[in-house]
Amino acid sequence: MIALIKAEYRKIFTTSLWWALLIPVVVLGFGAGWLGTAFGGIIDMIEEFSASLPLGLLSVALSTNFGTIFALLFGAMAFAGEFRSKSITTTYLTANPRSSVLWAKLIACAGVGVLYGLANVLVASFGALLGAGQDMGNFGSFGSWLGVGGAGVLSMLLWTLLGVGFGALIANSVLVIILPLVYKFAIEFILSISLIDTAISGISPYLPGAAGNGIVSNLAVPLFVSAVAGPDEPNTPRAAFELLHLFFGGTYGHPWWASLLTFLGYTALFVAGGWFVSTRRDVV
Repeated sequence: MIALIKAEYRKIFTTSLWWALLIPVVVLGFGAGWLGTAFGGIIDMIEEFSASLPLGLLSVALSTNFGTIFALLFGAMAFAGEFRSKSITTTYLTANPRSSVLWAKLIACAGVGVLYGLANVLVASFGALLGAGQDMGNFGSFGSWLGVGGAGVLSMLLWTLLGVGFGALIANSVLVIILPLVYKFAIEFILSISLIDTAISGISPYLPGAAGNGIVSNLAVPLFVSAVAGPDEPNTPRAAFELLHLFFGGTYGHPWWASLLTFLGYTALFVAGGWFVSTRRDVV
C-alpha cells in the first residue's frame, strides 16, 4: 500500500494538474481577501464604527467556497484522467486488490487537498491584511480566525475526496469537469431559488453545494455578527444574517457542524459509489 501511495504522489507531482488548479485557488483567495476588507474600510469611514469589522473571516469563507470547486476538479481528474491516458490499465495490473488503487488515491489526494486549503486560507488572510491596511482587527480574535481557517482547510479536503470518488464513479475526464460546474453554478442555484417559501424549503441546507459552503460560512457569519454586535447579538435581526449568508454562503440558523456531517455523508456516498463501480469496470 505504501508503494501505491508513493506512486500516486509521483503521478500527481510529475504532471501540471495540481499546480494548474492551485493557481485559481490562490488568485481567488487573494482577491476575495483584499476586496472584502478594503470594502470594510470604506464602511468604517462612512459609519464610524468604533472597532474594525472582522470582514477577514467572511473573506476567508468566500474564497474557500469559490476555491473548493478546483479541489473537486483536481480529485476527479486524478482518477478520471488515468482512463483518458489509458494508464489505469497498468495501475490496476500492478495493484492487488483493485480497491487499493482508490484508497491510495484518496490518501495522496487528501494531502493535496490540505495543501489547497492551507494555501487558500493563508493567501486570503494575506490579501485581507493588505486590504485592511495591515489592521489585524479585521480578523476578530485569533481563535475566530483559527476556527474559520481550520474549517476552510477541512472543507477543501472533503471536496477533494468527494472529487476522487466522483472521478472513480464517472471515469470520463470531460464529464467530471462539466457536471460539477453545471450542478454547482446552475442546477443547485435554480433549485435553491425554487425552494424558497415552499413547504420543503428546509431541505435547502442539505443540498450538496449548500452543505459544502456551510462548513465555513455557517461558522464565519455568526462569528462576524457576534464580533460586531457584541452583547446585542441575540437582538440582531434575521435579515442581517440572511443578507450575509446571501453573499458569503451558508444558511441562517443552520450550524456549521450540521453542514459538515451532511457533506461527510455526500463524500462517503460518492467514495462508496466510486469503489463499487471501479472494482467492477472493464479496462483496456
